Formats: sequence, structure tokens, C-alpha cells
Amino acid sequence: MSPATEPNSAGRPRLTRNKVDGKLGGVCAGIADYLGWDHNMVRILTILLVLFTALPLIAYFILWIVMPKNTRAPYIREYREQTQSRQKQKAAAGTAGSSTTYSDVQSKFRSLEMRLQDLERSITSKEWKLNRDFRDLES
Repeated sequence: MSPATEPNSAGRPRLTRNKVDGKLGGVCAGIADYLGWDHNMVRILTILLVLFTALPLIAYFILWIVMPKNTRAPYIREYREQTQSRQKQKAAAGTAGSSTTYSDVQSKFRSLEMRLQDLERSITSKEWKLNRDFRDLES
């Protein structure tokens, strides 16, 4: 199983909003991740259904409110991009030169920046300070 599908206790992938790969609210990207489909295919299906009926539009906004946000999405996207990069490198193994592109490097730095922000948010939180104070009391 790939890290892209974080299973719940029943062993099935969780239905969460994918804010990293999403365009508006991440609902279509989250549904595509859950079903294992292409994000663009789910978006096209949603747009077609909205053109013929209004039900998907209402359902989209309800799901936007109800579905939890996927906090692991940046790390999953980084993993997916790394595997795609490795596949490209294997395919281009016979050619001369580097296959690393500007977008690959930019994506890696974006992912690292998001991880650093998560770490800073965690360390500067009141919960972190409280846990540190309890740990100091024990010693």
C-alpha cells in the first residue's frame, strides 16, 4: 500500500479533502484519492453533472464543510513526486545529462517549507510548552 492512501481502522483509505492537489476546496481531489481515480477525471465529471443538475453543486459544498482536511497531503504529494521523478530517471538512464527539472526542485523546496512551518507551529504551541514543563517537573 502506498502512503497516498492513509487507511483508517477498517483498512480502507480515509475520505478527506486534499487541499494540496485541490483547486477550490479539495473535495474532488479527495474523492479521487479515495477512489483511486485521476483528479481531473473527477473534476470533469463533477462539472458535467453540475451542468445537467444542481445536485453535485449542493453536495460539493456540503462535503466541503463535512469532510476533514487531509493534513498528510503535502507529504503524500512529495512521495508521489519522488516516485514519478525516479521513474523518469530510470526511463532516461541511457541519456546524458541530469533529468532534474526546475519544477522538481521547486516542488521539493515547497514541501520542505510546509514541513518546516508545521514543525515551527508545533514547537511554538502552548501544548509543546506544557509538555516540556511537565517533563522538567519529572526530572
